[in-house]
Amino acid sequence: MKHVVVMNGCAGDLAAQARDLGDLLGRTGLRRQDGTTVLLHAGEPPLPRMPQVPTASAVRVRVSRYQPEQVLDILEELAPRLGAGLYLFVDDLAGRELAVRLGRRLGGTSLTGVRAFDLDGETLHARKAVYSGHMEATFRLGRGPFCLAIVRAGAALLPADHPGPVALLDLDRRQPPPDWVESCECLPDPATAGLEDASFILAAGMGVQDRNRAARMAEIAQEIGAEFGASRPVVMNAWAPMDRLLGISGALPRPGLCIVAGASGSAAFMAGIEQSQFIVAINKDEQAPILRCCDVGAVGDCLEILEELARLIREGA
Repeated sequence: MKHVVVMNGCAGDLAAQARDLGDLLGRTGLRRQDGTTVLLHAGEPPLPRMPQVPTASAVRVRVSRYQPEQVLDILEELAPRLGAGLYLFVDDLAGRELAVRLGRRLGGTSLTGVRAFDLDGETLHARKAVYSGHMEATFRLGRGPFCLAIVRAGAALLPADHPGPVALLDLDRRQPPPDWVESCECLPDPATAGLEDASFILAAGMGVQDRNRAARMAEIAQEIGAEFGASRPVVMNAWAPMDRLLGISGALPRPGLCIVAGASGSAAFMAGIEQSQFIVAINKDEQAPILRCCDVGAVGDCLEILEELARLIREGA
């Protein structure tokens, strides 16, 4: 099936987007020569270097700034030329909006939060997490084109010798700003700010109990040389910044060591740490699911145990 991979260069994370979509495409059996990458780029020349992409052709589109309506117009304009039955977006705020709205415009079907999919002739079966990540459901989509927003899966980087696109088309779709706009700037999402590439992570769950204890845990992380991460409930309670989020909608790192303190081990959170080489879990509840998914578990107050760990490290024990 012909397919289109849409990468939003306005977000400034093209390599991450290529990584997140590349591995999944390889596992679906889609042929590289049947794919086209559409790269959106905002700003003045020089154009960004085309990242490694899992398709044989690419269209690089320059826009004045990221505007969903204009991007949808461009994709709709390109649709007859590309003849694709499948459009893939990264499952972020922009990608979800574009997938749903493009599916409506093209008279197809859209689905967000997709973890994996299989093609069976003209039918697509897509899998996504439901019920707060505790179950996985399979959706049967029968009307194309299919517009899917793919969740990040911590895929490995494309190999260094992976060929770039063999055919590249540049389009300029810049428009003058309306007279009521004084200035406009695309700011890259701070996103995971070090978490993605961290070799050592200290992750806090709701068992940390309050904002002050969470702040102390962040300090301990700095003292012991770890990046500080947090579960969604911790972030949503404003005990940690959003760029510290671990899990399906946050960072999906591959650290050598991850210490999880006070997290029960929900499916959405585990997706963010399951690729750690070694997991240490600390929890007051000896029945917590996280203690069945770790390499070493400790039952007790997470902050007390971490304070003692920090002391031992300071003293060189």
